[in-house]
Amino acid sequence: MPALTYTALDILSDALIEIGALAPGETPDGETGQWAFRKFNDLIDTWQALGAYVWGYAYPVYTLVANLSPHTIGPNGATFATSGPRPVKILSAAQLLNNSGTLVDLPIDCTRDNAWWAAQQTKDITTNVVTDLFYDPVFDSENGALYFWPVPNAAAQVRLQLWQAVSQFESINDPIGGPGGPGTLPQGYRNALKLTLAELLAPGAERSVTPELAGAAIKARAAIFGNNNRSPRISTQDSGMPRAGSRGGVRGDFNWMTGGRPGGPPE
Repeated sequence: MPALTYTALDILSDALIEIGALAPGETPDGETGQWAFRKFNDLIDTWQALGAYVWGYAYPVYTLVANLSPHTIGPNGATFATSGPRPVKILSAAQLLNNSGTLVDLPIDCTRDNAWWAAQQTKDITTNVVTDLFYDPVFDSENGALYFWPVPNAAAQVRLQLWQAVSQFESINDPIGGPGGPGTLPQGYRNALKLTLAELLAPGAERSVTPELAGAAIKARAAIFGNNNRSPRISTQDSGMPRAGSRGGVRGDFNWMTGGRPGGPPE
């Protein structure tokens, strides 16, 4: 069975129905539709910037330009062209080494920040192996800047790990998934977008958000957030085991009344 297809107009119309601003079967008039359409793109714009709303990861491969610094990445004439907006962040990076027909990833440290870059005294040193990357996501109005270091002196390939997020729309009749998209979204996203958009449209439409709508929207967002939230790693410590910062290196006992060793002052 083929997947159901939806447009931006379908989602925003359903959102207006949720708050009682439209009746089922009705479509918004021109001004109302364009207002809701702008609010829909505003919502997606926010979701694109937050890791909790990411539905997947892309690993595009790009070719470095020798002796160029910085490289740019984004949709507007960048060195590395993207089909969507510039990346919010670079999650990982690697230079590809062709070892007798087998590609080997040489990891690039992409945790470097502006302070690290400013401290580099030899910013223009060149080499055939890149070891570090500082990413400036706001190089210009549309593109980000990739400061590879040392600066590559050959046209090697690099693999970047980027977020995949919901795309914004150019037209109210665009299929969901963005212009030219498939008309579908990953599981859970369509409902979460519709109900969250309904909450955003309610004040402007002079409607109230009912407890039922608010509760449904929270559950819909939790369904997609839960896939991106990981429990932190934790560890436990038994009595008598060494711990960092304890006096003498070993804490042999604990006085539950004072918080310190028996007979001693609280720690």
